[in-house]
Amino acid sequence: MPKKIDPLNKKQYPSVTTMLTVTDVKAAADFYQKAFGFAKRGIMNGPDGKAIHAELTLRGTTLMLGPEVPQMGARSAKTIGASPANLYLLTESVDKVVAKAVKLGAAPKGPVMEMFWGDRCGTVVDPEGYTWMVATHVAEPTP
Repeated sequence: MPKKIDPLNKKQYPSVTTMLTVTDVKAAADFYQKAFGFAKRGIMNGPDGKAIHAELTLRGTTLMLGPEVPQMGARSAKTIGASPANLYLLTESVDKVVAKAVKLGAAPKGPVMEMFWGDRCGTVVDPEGYTWMVATHVAEPTP
């Protein structure tokens, strides 16, 4: 009897998975692993040997990366010249993660500081042009 296939693939993915369009799949995957601690689930190469898809994981979250395909409207934040979305990354030590990301090529956007909602946050723009707000939860907000 053939194995039943789950059409939602719930074993690997939640209902919504972030997929970023990047100029260089391999370089972006390397940056996200080194700067933010993602683990590589896999990288798929095209017929020419160049990476065309990557899947990274972090604490149960999947981040997919794909190349620009202008004819399909897929352009990177770098190409657009602005981040079309912000990513919020909770970490154990925002100061260390922001410093590491900057050392690896991200651009800082202001100082790391405590926010009224209880998180200490720092914002960086990664080498692909995406904005990441990195945070550590330090206090419960007062209602």
